[in-house]
Amino acid sequence: MAARAAPQHSATSLARYAVARQPDVDLFNGSTSRDYCNSFWGLSDAGANIMFARMRGASKTTDELRNFWNERCLIEEEYAAKLAKLAKAPIGGDEIGELRNCLDTLRIETEKQAESHLHLAQQVRDDLEGPTAQFHQKQINHRRTVQAPLERKFKEKQVQESYVKKSREKYEGDCMRINSYTQQATYMQGTDLAKVQQKLQRTKQTMQGNERDFAKFTKELLELQPIWEREFKDFCDSCQDMEEERLDFMKDILWAYANAVSTICVADDQSCERVRTALDQLEPEKDVENFVNEYGTGNAITQPPEFVPTNGLSEPQMPPSPLLKTVQFPRVSNRPQQPFLLDGQTSIEHANAHHVNGDVHSYNDVASVIDSVANMSYTSSRGQQSSPPQTSPPNHPPPPIPEPQVSLAPVNTSVNSTSRSASPAIRNNRVSQPLPMTPGTNGPGRSQTPPPPLPTQTSSSNASTNQNSGNRILFYVKALYDYTATIQEEFDFQAGDVIAVTATPDDGWWSGELLDEARREEGRHVFPSNFVCLF
Repeated sequence: MAARAAPQHSATSLARYAVARQPDVDLFNGSTSRDYCNSFWGLSDAGANIMFARMRGASKTTDELRNFWNERCLIEEEYAAKLAKLAKAPIGGDEIGELRNCLDTLRIETEKQAESHLHLAQQVRDDLEGPTAQFHQKQINHRRTVQAPLERKFKEKQVQESYVKKSREKYEGDCMRINSYTQQATYMQGTDLAKVQQKLQRTKQTMQGNERDFAKFTKELLELQPIWEREFKDFCDSCQDMEEERLDFMKDILWAYANAVSTICVADDQSCERVRTALDQLEPEKDVENFVNEYGTGNAITQPPEFVPTNGLSEPQMPPSPLLKTVQFPRVSNRPQQPFLLDGQTSIEHANAHHVNGDVHSYNDVASVIDSVANMSYTSSRGQQSSPPQTSPPNHPPPPIPEPQVSLAPVNTSVNSTSRSASPAIRNNRVSQPLPMTPGTNGPGRSQTPPPPLPTQTSSSNASTNQNSGNRILFYVKALYDYTATIQEEFDFQAGDVIAVTATPDDGWWSGELLDEARREEGRHVFPSNFVCLF
């Protein structure tokens, strides 16, 4: 298996200077100062390379941030241009009434959003990209005027140190050879002694030249060292000033960016709020009525003229005037029970009136409708989805909200004026937020004090009413909570059970039958209305 290559670090990376340090090693000799000028020295001037890399990396970061601002400007300008083009697209030119106003508001607010994003782009370019470019130029000037000369001085010092090191190695080598030849001469004689003495002489001559070089290079290094220390100390101070200024600048510029983006978000939210405000004025029934009032042609139908034959008369008769017929057709709606809405949305007006094949089911208990809506996830005018907390209700529900009441329209009849007013009456009492269910309450939006159980005779009267009406099923409901009967006429049910409602008295105790035949008991038909919702 081939060995993995070592990672390549850039000239601005500090990773190559990271070393494993022992925790008990004191690098600062007990000093508490953490200034640059007292913290980047070390053996072989190791701190100089780190300082140079740090300043190059700081300049690179600033340049990358400047490029970031430039790209963000281009994105905002492109987005603003697309929004402006979208705002000019035709939409709803043939509409009338409040829907026309809503569509015009949508187009106008889209154009305002385009202007806001274009302003954000210009703000980023002027307030963020411009100052960042200026600070980057300041870093470049610092590198040219301060760091570059010091880097040349550092290389000169390194070269001088290499001269000293080489001359010292030569001088030490000559000293070792001279000592070796001197020891050999003590026990040699004759020709061997002459050879050793000759080598000793040549080595001493070489040592004199190496000694002069060693002394010269050491002297030059000693003269260069104070200059280097002074200049490097000044460089460390200037680098610390630059870094402190850079960090403050980065904090301020990023903070300004966050504020600018927050401002545009607030502006977009205000535009959406104005659209929602316009939508609050849109009532479908009113727009339909206004359209009829402005463009309606009446309810008179022209009958075809009656043909009268002449029957051989010499003078034919003029055809009679056209006959007119006034119509009063019943409204028949095939709209689905649940309108088209986004996920999690619902509408009280659609939960209160169902028009199916001319049959109108309106309810005289608004509280049951509010309960059904409160137990669905409801989207408020701001689009925030919420749902009531799931708490267990007590055994006895309180009486429902008595007003406003809507009379129950008979089945299979045309819509009269009373049933027509049901939907506006409910709409005027619609809720814009989900009803809370506080602990200890009897279902959503109910009073905290439950009433005592109903007397037996009340249930008996209800039973007689159901018998007289023939147990006609009005509508179906679904149980929200479990309920345990407390008197003989009541029946038990569980959350999720479906109940067929046969009577809806004003006291809140309705009559009906459990659809589960296995658990249905004869003679038990009373249940609390605020434990159920529309099925």
